[in-house]
Amino acid sequence: MAVRDELALPTDYDEIPYPVLCYTQTHPDRLATCASLLGLPVPDVEHCRVLELGCASGGNLLPMAEALPGSTFVGVDLSAHQIQEASQAVTSLRLSNIAFLAMDLCEITPALGTFDYIIAHGVYSWVPPVVRDALLRVCSANLATAGVAYISYNTYPGWHMLSGLREMMLYHMRAERDPHRRAELGRELVALLARAVHDERNQAYGTFMESYRELLDKQAEDARPQIDSVILHDELAEWNDPVYFWQFAEHAGQHGLQFLVEADFPMSMPDNLSAETFGSLQEVCETIVDTEQYMDFVRNRAFRRTLLCHSDATLDRTLRSSRVQSMAVATRAQRVPPQAPDDGIARFASPDGALFQTDDAVTIAALDHLAAIAPSAIPFGRLVDEAASRQGTSSLEPADVRRLAANLLKAFSYSVSLVELHAWAPPVVSAVSEHPRASAYARYLARSSDRVPNLRHERVHLDPLARYVLPQLDGSHTRDDIAAQLDALLNSGALRYTDGSESGEADPAIRLRRDLDATLSWVARASLLVA
Repeated sequence: MAVRDELALPTDYDEIPYPVLCYTQTHPDRLATCASLLGLPVPDVEHCRVLELGCASGGNLLPMAEALPGSTFVGVDLSAHQIQEASQAVTSLRLSNIAFLAMDLCEITPALGTFDYIIAHGVYSWVPPVVRDALLRVCSANLATAGVAYISYNTYPGWHMLSGLREMMLYHMRAERDPHRRAELGRELVALLARAVHDERNQAYGTFMESYRELLDKQAEDARPQIDSVILHDELAEWNDPVYFWQFAEHAGQHGLQFLVEADFPMSMPDNLSAETFGSLQEVCETIVDTEQYMDFVRNRAFRRTLLCHSDATLDRTLRSSRVQSMAVATRAQRVPPQAPDDGIARFASPDGALFQTDDAVTIAALDHLAAIAPSAIPFGRLVDEAASRQGTSSLEPADVRRLAANLLKAFSYSVSLVELHAWAPPVVSAVSEHPRASAYARYLARSSDRVPNLRHERVHLDPLARYVLPQLDGSHTRDDIAAQLDALLNSGALRYTDGSESGEADPAIRLRRDLDATLSWVARASLLVA
């Protein structure tokens, strides 16, 4: 790496730090779940060692450390400024199982130790080739025998289209050096293009721009000041080198690593492809790498979250429903109204639009129970008991249990929102207690951000009332205590509440208490409360 490259990276990140974000797919639970389904005997999530490369200010690693006190976490980043912020959070939260190191990942050696799970989100495509090589070296040399490494990166063919947007933005800001202004100009161009393709008089872009429209609209919706760092460090990074999947797999193989599966498990499944299409792919595919690459071609994939393991690890790529029986299960899906006339088939729809339908009474009973207790996850064995109870019996036949496991695995392969499988069940509390307590890191982060991680390692957006309430949920305050604090702020004029005439309730104090109750219920549903 040239000296200029080494110096530019930390300088840019110090001036405009990467936002504090968590990534659901990087959690050891997800990595362990996906690996277990392919027969890899992964380490226990509750007692594991985790290394994150490019950890920024710890937004991804800190909530893991809080939720898994029996595990050990190490974060490495080139930016001393962001590592300082992460270390300050460790001190404030009094966490003893996590450490952050300001260092170049090229300098990491086996002396740092071995880790059961290694995470590198947003690094591989955004660093020079020598650093990419070092990243895979660390993922091999520092990975435990049965360990799993997660690496995200930009991919072709999808990035052939996205690179056009990047190049247009770079041209638009070619004369500007200030990073804040560059981000502003980037957002300005995206907004201009979004308006242009919506102008029916402009036919110059043709059919291609129709497919571009969704991308531009999404980018324009994200045109907020806090998204500047994402634009600068992703789309406009000095290094942004997409690869074809086969190239990444080949590079990993050079370091003694093999493709395991995608952390977005359904993306490694052909379920959203027609039988004819998948049959045609099978005719030309000789290896798992071929299959994954051709599915990328069909899907025009632009981004991957790939799991790797050691090349000598023995895998079983036949999905066996028996492996589901050792996991915990949850769902985000709800049953949708039956079609008329009622055909006896129950249909469950997830928030991402995925649909699962079945006429199996046991599976229907199980999914109904999971929907009723959502977002909590329960062990498969307990779910079997609950399904039996809903069927009016004390136990299920072995064939029913196997069929239930198979259906759950099938739904999981469609969408992780239809059915969630967990090697480790997040300790979600779905009811508001007398003294509610939110996770310490979410309370800490709410003081400076309107986006916090929940116990399921998801990003949650806080409205102004939730952002005020969340830090108060430390287990020492009741609902009435918080209401009294809000009343005092209202009476002192420090808090202003908008007129409530439209809702039929003009008294702001009454509306504030009503909204507080709604907020507390929402906090529970959002998986922010701990036991």
